[in-house]
Amino acid sequence: MMEKIYSDVIKETCLKYVHKSGVTVYMLPMKGVSTAVAQFTAKFGSQDNEFSADGGDMVKIPDGTAHYLEHKLFESEEKDAFALFAETGASCNAGTSFDYTQYYFACSDNFSKNLEILLNFVQDPYFTPKNVEKERGIIGQEITMYRDNPSWRVFTNLLEGMYHVNPVRLDIAGTVESISQITADTLYDCYNAFYNPANMFLCVAGNFDPDEVVRICDERLKDRTPLNIKTVDFTEPIAVNNPRVTLKMPVAKPIFELGFKRAAASGQAQTDEFIYYNILMDIMFGEMSDFLTDMRIKGLLNTEFSASVFSGRNHNFPFARGESDDPDAVLEEMQKHIRAFKAVPPSKQEFDCVKRANYGSLVRDYSSADSIASTLSDAALDGTSPFAVIDTAASAEYGRMLEFLRDLDESNVCISIVGDVD
Repeated sequence: MMEKIYSDVIKETCLKYVHKSGVTVYMLPMKGVSTAVAQFTAKFGSQDNEFSADGGDMVKIPDGTAHYLEHKLFESEEKDAFALFAETGASCNAGTSFDYTQYYFACSDNFSKNLEILLNFVQDPYFTPKNVEKERGIIGQEITMYRDNPSWRVFTNLLEGMYHVNPVRLDIAGTVESISQITADTLYDCYNAFYNPANMFLCVAGNFDPDEVVRICDERLKDRTPLNIKTVDFTEPIAVNNPRVTLKMPVAKPIFELGFKRAAASGQAQTDEFIYYNILMDIMFGEMSDFLTDMRIKGLLNTEFSASVFSGRNHNFPFARGESDDPDAVLEEMQKHIRAFKAVPPSKQEFDCVKRANYGSLVRDYSSADSIASTLSDAALDGTSPFAVIDTAASAEYGRMLEFLRDLDESNVCISIVGDVD
């Protein structure tokens, strides 16, 4: 049964239904756009490194398996998926995150053919000892490349410093040592568990016919028995694991990232935190803030500074990154600024101004098929309404913002620094 989900805020309707295979489908047709985007996503990411299926024993898999599987799924006995998409003129790619793996294409022609290709190759794994071994060197080189990238290392070091046991602290691609343990059987075991249709969703936005999507899904989606998949439980301490992580690497200027750790939220509560802390970070540290002006006058920050929220399954926290000759001084000033705002909160007028700016940015995203498809996918991952983010941004209240401000613990922070520092 097709469900129509309407947003009074942006006057758009999302179509949602659960296909008989178990795949949840979200569609948002857009008038006046020439492209269409489809994203086929499995709720399987790098942090899902231990699981059980249908009450069986817990199975520990090598770190980096989700990313390895993503690489191999494009391959087939005949022609790989990249070659098939090239014939239709579509652009395609995939990505593995901490909590999902996603396969997607964008096209202006041949939408039906491209959707068939997407559904076909994601549902048709072809793993052999030979082709799995061939990929090992390629992924090993990718891991080495990222370990030599200061921007990636400052980020992964931050997560290691933030979390004690949460597997989000582990590198998405794993290590050269961990991927050496991945076999074709490993990939098939994970595919059969996590790529079960009941653990997947399809999001489509742009210039397409919803009836055509339903037809293709009926033809191409395979029925499989739903599985009860459980990942390992863990208890993450609220305090940061290590408040200061440094790494010496050659960079023009030290780079840093920092996060104010919070207990993980989920569903609408996570959406609330995402919206309200984005507004707060913009008020306190955004481009128009007194803080940023002062830091630039003092020479402590340049134009590379930004502040936002990092959010996903089992992790969400206010976050900042930048370049500075004295990152520790920047953190100290940020902590002082938060305490000052707690003592004298921003005015409702200032809140309303930043709220409108944030809301306006989200509205602009709804002119892009790619952005809408990603928004639908994010909502599916979070288990919220397709319009939860923009509806929450539109209805954000000054009083609730003050509650989130009071709840921010500026002392529970980790800073990661890469450069010529001690």
